[in-house]
Amino acid sequence: MKDRVSRRRFLTTGAAITVGSTLSCSTEEPAPAPAAPEEHAEVPKPDPKPKGRVIILGFDGVETTIVDTMLEAGRLPNLAGLREQGAFSRLRSTIPPQSPAAWNSFTTCKNPGGHGIYDFIRRNPTTQLPDIGTSRTIHPTRRHDGTVAEQASAVGFRRSDPFWVIADRAGIRCKLFNIPFAYPPDPLQHGKMLSGLDVPEIRGSQNSFAAFSDAYTEEQLAENVAGGARYALNFEDGKATVSVRGARIPRESPRERSEDTEVPFEFTVDRDARTLMVSAQENTVTLEEGAWSEWLEWTFEVAKDFDVKAISRFYLMEAGERVRLYMSAFQYHPEAPYVPFSHPEEYTRELAERYGLFKTLGWAHETHALRENELTEKGFLDDSFRTMDWRAMLTLDELERDDFDVLISVWTATDRIGHMFWRYRDPEHPLYDAEEAEVYGEALEQSYEKMDEIVGKVLPKLRENDLLMIMSDHGFETFRKGFNLNTWLVRNGYAAVEGQDDPETAVGERGFLMDFDWSRTRAYAIGLSSMYLNIQGRERNGIVPPNEADALIEELREKLLAVTDPETGDHVFTELYSRDVYSGVAVRDAPDISLGYALGYQNTKSTARGAIPKELIIPNLDKWSGEHVASDFARVPGMLFTNKPIERTEPDIRDLGVTALAYSDVEIPEDLEGYDLV
Repeated sequence: MKDRVSRRRFLTTGAAITVGSTLSCSTEEPAPAPAAPEEHAEVPKPDPKPKGRVIILGFDGVETTIVDTMLEAGRLPNLAGLREQGAFSRLRSTIPPQSPAAWNSFTTCKNPGGHGIYDFIRRNPTTQLPDIGTSRTIHPTRRHDGTVAEQASAVGFRRSDPFWVIADRAGIRCKLFNIPFAYPPDPLQHGKMLSGLDVPEIRGSQNSFAAFSDAYTEEQLAENVAGGARYALNFEDGKATVSVRGARIPRESPRERSEDTEVPFEFTVDRDARTLMVSAQENTVTLEEGAWSEWLEWTFEVAKDFDVKAISRFYLMEAGERVRLYMSAFQYHPEAPYVPFSHPEEYTRELAERYGLFKTLGWAHETHALRENELTEKGFLDDSFRTMDWRAMLTLDELERDDFDVLISVWTATDRIGHMFWRYRDPEHPLYDAEEAEVYGEALEQSYEKMDEIVGKVLPKLRENDLLMIMSDHGFETFRKGFNLNTWLVRNGYAAVEGQDDPETAVGERGFLMDFDWSRTRAYAIGLSSMYLNIQGRERNGIVPPNEADALIEELREKLLAVTDPETGDHVFTELYSRDVYSGVAVRDAPDISLGYALGYQNTKSTARGAIPKELIIPNLDKWSGEHVASDFARVPGMLFTNKPIERTEPDIRDLGVTALAYSDVEIPEDLEGYDLV
């Protein structure tokens, strides 16, 4: 297989990266790169092998150093067997090692410059406002007579075809389950697909939970609750009624203010029995403490002759002296989805008939609620492991049906548990609690053991010539402190706040890049790992001449690499990567600098949303305590296990799709950047 230019460009960047060529606003393809390193020379292939099936099991965010320790301790016996039979290695992730970028590189076999997904958040240079990074829900509109003009739909921002679409065109039958950021689903001639991460709830966000209590303070009720809303319960004679926000009412025009349907909920508490009865629409359920309810069905009448159906579940935390209740988001009903999230469309109905109602929200784990203290750690873990089991059941069932050539199934609990429970494994984290660590310190290891259990159930179903790959898209590490990058840019004269002239005291807390004085701003940050220059002719209010951009990038890089934490003297960054690491049709949208934080540091939430707070470095007091999104990618590789030996010592996430195509005897398109591993 011949070498591919953009792959070489990407892999030859590293700790000694330089910002060389002049950055412009042109859409021309990058110049050819120098010759490939020796390890990527063409490898002679053996005689044609008997065709077998390809099975790829993905586990989001698995940290290889923990896997190493568990393998050594004998805690992952099935993966240990694969290591002996085939191979186990680190898997090179993307710059940045964010799930949207990495999974789309897995999907397309290209670097982010080839697929256009760099971050959860992107900026729109024509408006200088942030935008969604991966996909968008297009809500229906309403005619003057009250009827709906068009159904809801979704649009994805990925710029290249997935490798399974290439396989499908060649007649390969693909089964695809819960692959992150593969939404909306791809139309396939020969296969089926169930979308996972990125499928929104019925309002179009990644989550919109509801929390209820009779113990909320006024301050708690006034807080902006990320990912949800709080509702006060005022009990009289044991009963309380609350109207809960539901589906959106279609607007007649984009300028019309969005309104919501509301559903009255009635709550009846029995404090002696410590139970809570909830009634709404056709549902009545009695809840017990510490347990999840079954799925409940809802119908929202949003327009004339147009209803939105949804499902949700409850988790009752307390029903004694105080009541604390959690309800998951109103998510798509699999029998009547707001937007189709499978191919064929009726596949979700088939699954509901087969298994009953099931979780459809792409962000499948309740991280928002746990961060806001509206769900307990126990409730979170119970749901996470239950979700892993459901996906395993689906995967094993579809394996048994034996009507595929390529099967891919992905679990995301390993990543979410890493984000939420790292505080229990790092004694230096600000939220570390030794007593609670005794209970939850091995939550991540438990999810890895569940991963190994799933692998063990798949292994007996393989045929002799089947190729099995077990992979993760990136690794993980601790997140102890947040760095306010926009604050640093203002303090050091690279950006300015509108109406404030003193860079030492200027602040702008509105976010969404609304506080910048663009006439005095040369660089700004938005998203989890992205920094941009305010370039003339590209940005709406650009002031940096294109021919000065390279020098400014190098200046910023040198100064940021020198930044140290005044408390410890540690460097905040280990590397910063210029847009030169990217190549492809979407390179124009690339960040001018992608961040590579040192161990323990990440962007703050304020930086991610484009704000300019007062403090430069702050302790991370969020339960979201493990991270990877803006880490130096070289420090957080993914993992790869295979049941056959591989021919490369440093496999890349882009290799897996190419390997699947080659193993299926599909001709590899010239623009794919990966290599056949087996």
